Amino acid sequence: MSAQPKDASAPLAAPKQAAKEVIAGRPGPTARRWLGPTALVFFVLFAIDTYVVVNRLTLAEDLRTTIFIQQFNWGFLRYPMDWINLSAGYWQVALGLAAIVAMFIFERRAGWLMLIGSISSLLDNIIKILVERSRPCSDVSAANCPTVDLVHILQPAAGFSYPSGHAVFFTWMSFMLAVSIAPKIRPSFRPILWILAAIVILLTCLARVWAGDHWPSDVLGGVLLGIGWSAFVLWLPERWLPSPSFKWFRGRRSAA
Repeated sequence: MSAQPKDASAPLAAPKQAAKEVIAGRPGPTARRWLGPTALVFFVLFAIDTYVVVNRLTLAEDLRTTIFIQQFNWGFLRYPMDWINLSAGYWQVALGLAAIVAMFIFERRAGWLMLIGSISSLLDNIIKILVERSRPCSDVSAANCPTVDLVHILQPAAGFSYPSGHAVFFTWMSFMLAVSIAPKIRPSFRPILWILAAIVILLTCLARVWAGDHWPSDVLGGVLLGIGWSAFVLWLPERWLPSPSFKWFRGRRSAA
């Protein structure tokens, strides 16, 4: 008997199906086979970025990129970038809590995804303390801040710089909101939802460098950590999350 011809498109079928499941907000077995390795890849990239930051291998590139971003005319994009920069400290905590509570009301599965996704912001603060990277020109003395005449600080911020808390926060927030809302809207609208999420993440990265609060390697690390953690959360088996209905709670009470 002659051998059956192999389908050349077969190797691409699995990743395409995985992407469809994630975009639809309902990752199944196919998506989870890819989400685990994807999370691992982003964590490894984050570790590499952390290594070069700790060893101060990025200052030249950081400085060139920062000068370019700050000298570029962003036009009307300055307004959303300003709003993003204002959402710091307690305002950011309030925004995160409001989103989590809203998603719990909207759907319990979505609420749990948002809550677990928010752990990445906790990891961000722990890593900041461990790395202790200073913000651009946080010390304006000539000896300790040789870039003071090159980097413009629009909104001085306290605390350490790596990774960018804004980048981590808006990455997991945008990612989890897209995953949570996607199953409830028409399939034709889902690409728009994910494009909007990507735009928010990109604007956040630009805003933090534009304001002089972070180096580009800071926001890169924040995005890598946020995406890696979000992929890890979606990789978790669905049975580990409460179902969207009250039946899950009634079933647990009956079992008890």
